[in-house]
Amino acid sequence: MLRLQETLVPLFLMTDRTHLLNFAGDKNEGPIYMTTGNLSPKICQMASTHTIVMVALLPIPIKSRNMSQKRGDEQRQTNREVCNEVLRRVLQPLTFQQNPNAESGFYNILCADGNFRSCKPALAAWLADCPKYSDLHHSEWHVHDLCACPKNELGEYVPSDEHHPRRDRNLYRTLSDANTKGANAELLSRHVHRGFNMFRHIPCIVSDLLKPDLLHPMQISMLEHVLKWIIHFMKTYKRLNKNDTIWLSVPADHDLTPNNKSYKADSKWNGKEMKELSRSRLGVVTQSLQGGSPAQCPIFNCAIECTRGLLEFYISAWYKAHNDATLSYL
Repeated sequence: MLRLQETLVPLFLMTDRTHLLNFAGDKNEGPIYMTTGNLSPKICQMASTHTIVMVALLPIPIKSRNMSQKRGDEQRQTNREVCNEVLRRVLQPLTFQQNPNAESGFYNILCADGNFRSCKPALAAWLADCPKYSDLHHSEWHVHDLCACPKNELGEYVPSDEHHPRRDRNLYRTLSDANTKGANAELLSRHVHRGFNMFRHIPCIVSDLLKPDLLHPMQISMLEHVLKWIIHFMKTYKRLNKNDTIWLSVPADHDLTPNNKSYKADSKWNGKEMKELSRSRLGVVTQSLQGGSPAQCPIFNCAIECTRGLLEFYISAWYKAHNDATLSYL
């Protein structure tokens, strides 16, 4: 509980590998950015306020193309240890061991209005893509970082009364500290790598930190899945040619590029094209499914409703700022 004149400072951290150039060995960098959660959206959207700052650069490991299996495993383990050492240095103040005089994690901080306040920083969210979450949390790729869902059940519908339990980070820390053959085997069965992990030592609920970014789960995963599903649906009901005709007839708008290639021929879309697709896709699908037989009409109506729901969710998620009304749309 916060007392009078005490301030909670929620910290939002973000990271994503950035590709720089292809010369001299595919140069990349992995910046860690940080902002606070008690800033208004209007202030955050102003580039001149510099509300997001870079606090560290994650090391980019060497490539393990021409290594043996044993040497590659050793190198990957070393990479994880180096990455966690960087995270330990970045997140150590949140463990309250660096400043023993701070009472329960409170620090006397000079605020923007010129006044000192007793502030308690707390890690509230970490935005990243799924592969980066796996690297940060020492888990294998293509596993769920929130719950202990088996790999073969990913993407399947699970009833609310059959949800898998959340991952127990305290158990992983106990097994890693034990460092026995049985403990390492137990970690392997849970798709978790052995060794020290900083996220198991900070005072927070690690599973609540997972805040996926919009680019990978929404635009690259969900929207791309919708577009491919539409092609398959149109092929099944022999509506693909009609869909392409309507697609090519969509007129240009002031910020909408005219379509000069058939929908089925364009198998790869960039980010800008995907955003434009989301604006006109529902109308094209609706017109393409007009005039079905009595048996097809219920199926076509369901397909239109599914497309509408997914596209509206995608467009609403891209709002720059949300309130209770816009969140209710989601």
